Amino acid sequence: MWNYNELNVRNAVIDGWSLEDAGRGFASADFENTGIMEVEAIISCDPVTKGSQEWFNDENAALEAERSGYCKIIPVAELPDNFEMDGYSLRWFGWIDTPENRQAIDDFCKDSAEDRKAC
Repeated sequence: MWNYNELNVRNAVIDGWSLEDAGRGFASADFENTGIMEVEAIISCDPVTKGSQEWFNDENAALEAERSGYCKIIPVAELPDNFEMDGYSLRWFGWIDTPENRQAIDDFCKDSAEDRKAC
């Protein structure tokens, strides 16, 4: 999936990623400071797709994370229907499957629904 060469790993470290994350080509990240954890592709490790279709790269990274045993991913069908931000669906493959993360997603959806009712 990624071109793991020394230059790409070095570029990722320069971009602020840890050496371990850069070597994998992905990391876990807090989505938009919501407390919801996702797998994020390290785009600087893949010069061919750097900056293009980042969501697609994140889904590929999530597949690799699950395949490698790094983490489990919540199946899209198990995500709440109202899991969205600013009118955009967040129902994609890449959310880390832990009880805490599932609760954070449920809380986020509940808070978002209450915010919409207040409008």
